[in-house]
Amino acid sequence: MNCNKFAVICYALFFMTNLMFAQPVNDFPKLSESDFPGSQITREQLFDGGGLWGYIDGGADIFLEYGFDKLLLQEITFEQYKIKIEFYRMNNINSAYGIFSVSHYKCNWKDSSLKYNCITPYQIQTAIGPYYISIINKNGSEKEQSISKMIWSKLISKIPKDEFTPPSFLINKELLPHLETMKYFNGKLGLQNGFYDWYDRFENFYGYEIFLLPFETGNAAVYISQINFNSEVDADIFLNNLSITLQPGVQYSKGENNSISYIVKMISPKEMIFIESSLNMYDMEEAVKKLF
Repeated sequence: MNCNKFAVICYALFFMTNLMFAQPVNDFPKLSESDFPGSQITREQLFDGGGLWGYIDGGADIFLEYGFDKLLLQEITFEQYKIKIEFYRMNNINSAYGIFSVSHYKCNWKDSSLKYNCITPYQIQTAIGPYYISIINKNGSEKEQSISKMIWSKLISKIPKDEFTPPSFLINKELLPHLETMKYFNGKLGLQNGFYDWYDRFENFYGYEIFLLPFETGNAAVYISQINFNSEVDADIFLNNLSITLQPGVQYSKGENNSISYIVKMISPKEMIFIESSLNMYDMEEAVKKLF
């Protein structure tokens, strides 16, 4: 389109596009300048599902997969330091925890005041209620870390502390120290980012949920999970693909394939506890028998 000839139309399209990508902030808990006297909020925008593409481009896909509602972006200047706050509101608590679980990696610190958080010199990430929050500073200096922590504390004080709850069978004294490593998936992109080893295994399934806890024992890893499939057929296909045959009348069924051991306990026809390890079957059963 020639914008010199159709200036009015082009301006209208530009204006409408910006409305789509940045909406008024109304119903978010958020920072205000009064929270930190002397601060200045230099940017504040609200993005919906379509607008998220304009902000993080290809990175929007995984948020949409987990169940994205809106993003509030704030940029604040305090004591000459600039801090960026990304305040993602997801569809539910599991979705918020899920995106947190695949977004953080090596954490230098954790704050004991909240269960799920990851702190590095440059970033604080946390999941609380339906929110995934990322607070980013530019240089990672001690002063910027201190300001980021103050912002984080103020933000979480504005949100009811409803937190993600793991499946009940994992709330076990043996596993309690490892629960912070749990990951939650409900689609391919989550698996691709958070546990690629299982990506191909679920490539042809849809509408599933996976609660995965990697658990170290000896020199081997044990992957303990609860998998909720979309249908009984999907659950059967999954087990058949791994050459696992359910044994009626037993506490759990066992299988082995290419030096990998599996234990399966059905919760319902489409829900299962699924455990995988390179341990031999005897050692694997010894490691996980307390779960049942």
